[in-house]
Amino acid sequence: MGRIYTSNKYALPRKVPWVMKQTWNDILLLHYPVKKERLEIYLPPNLSLDTFQGTGWMTIVPYLMKSAGIRGLPSIPMGKGMPGINVRTYVKAGEKPGIYFLNLGIHQRFAAKLAKELFHLPYFSADLSFSKKGKMIEVESRKFPFSLSCQIRVQTSSFVMEKGSLGEWLLERYCFYTANPKGKLLRCDIFHDPWLLQDAEIIGLENHILRTFNIKPESSLPILHYSRQLHVHLWPPVSVK
Repeated sequence: MGRIYTSNKYALPRKVPWVMKQTWNDILLLHYPVKKERLEIYLPPNLSLDTFQGTGWMTIVPYLMKSAGIRGLPSIPMGKGMPGINVRTYVKAGEKPGIYFLNLGIHQRFAAKLAKELFHLPYFSADLSFSKKGKMIEVESRKFPFSLSCQIRVQTSSFVMEKGSLGEWLLERYCFYTANPKGKLLRCDIFHDPWLLQDAEIIGLENHILRTFNIKPESSLPILHYSRQLHVHLWPPVSVK
């Protein structure tokens, strides 16, 4: 019998199987508090900004895609990993919270084109470099719209987010929303185990991505989360009624 996919908050589709799986390694999540009116202007109709204690959040996520595969076919290994990055905010349609991607980049033109066609996401080809030496991780991206330089030091201790915390609110989401070329709101359900995080600290950071959206965060120093690996399954887009 196949695995039963259930999130700790929301039921996932049972009649329709997942269509894609991915494994991400060395995931950095840089969270910035932002005034909600600065984010609401980027959302499509029928999608509301989700806030934590009245504040909106914007997160920049560099990572390494270690493998990816379509259902029914073997996963494609990617050696040391293909660098990717996404810029997201937090939303809800009705009472179901999720993620809305402001833009995404990946270090491979074909992969960017495929993801854009399958999931109607704003993908770009990105010029990213990702290096890891011991406990140090360095991410560099100089190509618009992903101008970022970040260095972090990872610790060995690991933990999961406490229930009701800001971290759980940011991370434990099981769908993302997007819109097709006609403007129809769509939802893609996702599954992953709860995030297992490791303590990490920012050593150096130069971030110009927020300028792309004319956003000045409430704090110039983001909250950092780091996870060594995450396995993700994605369902096909469905219309939001």
